[in-house]
Formats: sequence, C-alpha cells, structure tokens
Amino acid sequence: RVWNSGDIYLNQQQGWYCVSCEEFKDERDLLPGNRCSVHTSKEVEWRDEENYFFRLSRYQDQLLALYAERPDFIAPESRRNEVLSFVNSGLQDFSISRVNLAWGLPIPVDSSHTIYVWFDALLGYVTALLDPDSDPMLENALSKWWPIDLHLIGKDILRFHAVYWPAMLMSADISVPGRVFAHGFLTKDGKKMGKSEGNTLNPVELVNKYGADAVRYYFLKEIEFGEDGDFNETRFINILNAELANDLGNLLNRTLNMARKYCGGLVPNVSADNISGDNLLKSMSLDLGDRVAGFYEELAFSKACEAVLALVRAGNKFIDVQAPWSLYKQGQLESVQQVLYSVLESVRLASYLLSPILPNISTAIYQQLGFSIDFNDRVAVNSSATFAVHAAWGALPANQTLGEPQPVFKRLELLETLPS
Repeated sequence: RVWNSGDIYLNQQQGWYCVSCEEFKDERDLLPGNRCSVHTSKEVEWRDEENYFFRLSRYQDQLLALYAERPDFIAPESRRNEVLSFVNSGLQDFSISRVNLAWGLPIPVDSSHTIYVWFDALLGYVTALLDPDSDPMLENALSKWWPIDLHLIGKDILRFHAVYWPAMLMSADISVPGRVFAHGFLTKDGKKMGKSEGNTLNPVELVNKYGADAVRYYFLKEIEFGEDGDFNETRFINILNAELANDLGNLLNRTLNMARKYCGGLVPNVSADNISGDNLLKSMSLDLGDRVAGFYEELAFSKACEAVLALVRAGNKFIDVQAPWSLYKQGQLESVQQVLYSVLESVRLASYLLSPILPNISTAIYQQLGFSIDFNDRVAVNSSATFAVHAAWGALPANQTLGEPQPVFKRLELLETLPS
C-alpha cells in the first residue's frame, strides 16, 4: 500500500550513522565530537549509499493536524512537546533500506536491498495480530484488534512511534493507534545502569527478595510514570515500611483488634448511609474511586497511589483524634461503631483501589475484612459491576464476620546488597 501510494523512492543517502541505533542522525541531534545523543560514548560514522526512502515530508501537515485534534495522542506532555518541536522544525524523508547486509527481509522489488530494521519492526505491530491459522493478508491482521489502544515505549524510540509510524499508517490508509506513551529511564543510586559499570538491577532477584507487590508499588508510586527515576535500596525499604507496613498495615491491624474488642469480631452494626456527610473519611471517599480510575486510565500511577494514601493517612489521624477507646469507656458505643466502621471501610476502599498494584496485599486485607475475593483472579474482579460496588463508599457489610488480624506487609530489613 505504501509503495502504491508513491511514498517509496530510490535515492542517495548521505549522512551520519549510529551503528548502535541503526539509524541515520540529523546533525541537530548529535553531541559535540559527532557523538550519538543516545550512545554518548560512541561516535557516529559517515555513510554514502543508495537507499530506498519513505516520503515522510509529505505527512508533516497531517501529523501536526493529528497532534492538534488529539492532544492526548502523545504522552506525557514533555514528550508531546518534544515531538511537536521536531515536526515543526521540518520533516525529512528517511531511508527504509540497507545494502550489503547478510540478514533481513529483502525489498520485494529489489532483492539487493533489505528493509531497514525500524521500518520492519513497526510493521510487526500489525503482522503480530494475525491469528496462527489466518492467511497472511493485511485485511486479516487488521480485522480484530486494530487500531490498538496504546503503544507503551521507551523515550529513546519516541520519534519512530509518534512520527514515522503514524505517517506510514497514513500512507497505507490505516487508522493510527489511540495513544503513544513514552516512559523514562531508570538509574540506580543516581548512576546510569550498565553491564560495564556492574550496577545493573536484576528484577527477578528484586521480586524474589521483596515480593512483586512491593516492587510494583515502589516503582509506580515513587517514580512518575513517563519521567526518569532512580532506584535506591535503602529508600525502597524505607518507603515500603512507612507506607505499606505502618500506614496501611498497622491501621488495619489496630482497627481490627478494636473491632474484636468492642464489636465482637464483627463489622460494626452501622449503615454507611447513616454516617454523616461531614465525616472526614466519607467525604474524602465519595469521588475517590472515579478519580483513581481516571489516574489509571491516564497511566498516572503515582497520582493514583498518592490519592489513596491520602485516605489511609487520614484514617490514621482520624482514629487517633476520635479515640474510640476513650469513647468506649464513656459508654458512647454508637460513636465507637461509627468510628471503627469509617476506618475499616476506608482501608477496604484503599485496598480495592490499590489492588491493580498490590493484588496480594489487597487480597489479604479483604480476607481479614471477611471477603473471599482474590485480586489475582482477573475474571472475578475485572468487571464494571464489581467496580461499581467496591469502588464506592459503603461496600463493607454491617455485621460481617472479620478475620484474624495478621500483618499484611511485614517490615523489610536491609540485609545484603542485591545481586547485579
């Protein structure tokens, strides 16, 4: 389709080429000393060869119109601005073939050229959608899953996905994807990771040592998704101990123990509807489910975690201020029940809203609150009906039997350095 649209032609390619990127570089993208801006220790090399080109320049106006009509097409905002600046500065046609390579897919009309790896790789998003028993036809590849909702990519390949790829699709008269989101880079102890430095972070070892919930929570809460971030094991442990063991886990544990003591091990006999609207925890919770769902849709995971954690912290302050132990001694049993219900319901809501990140911890919390939901069972929990009930304030049934209080997240200790 691209060939038939007249957007592929043969021409001479001269320019600076990064072997590691497998890409010709504009001079404006080079660092001093003709070094690649991605592989900063490597100089680019000058190449002069005949290649097939794609007429990217033809699609500059269409791309700018796409970005204007769909402001969320590229995220986060910093990456969108980067792409806008690049496209507004003027697009040049780019080479889509290489010569004298022993590997690769030959150009159908000229077997002496192979398809440039990035042109080939981007097409893979479509060809990968073919069912195993389908004929390898474009119509079959596009019939079920296209257009896709989201390309999740590293920021160093943003240009390929936000400029080259949509232009190629426009040329082939195929719908562009819903969104392109570029995440940042990860450093360790403030330094770029690399095998030569011996400071790589082994994710499997990290999960085996601390658990998947802990790893997910730290990286999604502490690092704004889309920006660069750093891993430091001491900070990792301190954050998890403070927020999961102390703020969330201890709040549940102490409130369950009071419910056992003052309410016979049952959820307090309180109707959520009868709790006053000026109750701090209730007022904070009324729109929390929708706000957090919106953050998840935007891939704003740190905002989702912060919004939920604000409720958890408010729960700790609420129970200290209300002092149900004092109310019990004064014989104010109805007030005791309202305080305990408000806190238990806040913990339940918090655990539900964090369950995409903390499925194991959320399951443990729900079980201690008397539910049988397993948040690792996606079929059971991923429904609009489940969300409508559990993301709203008041889903904790009165008089439900509570489970035995157990730590849902054990405090971590820094025992040894993680293997690289």
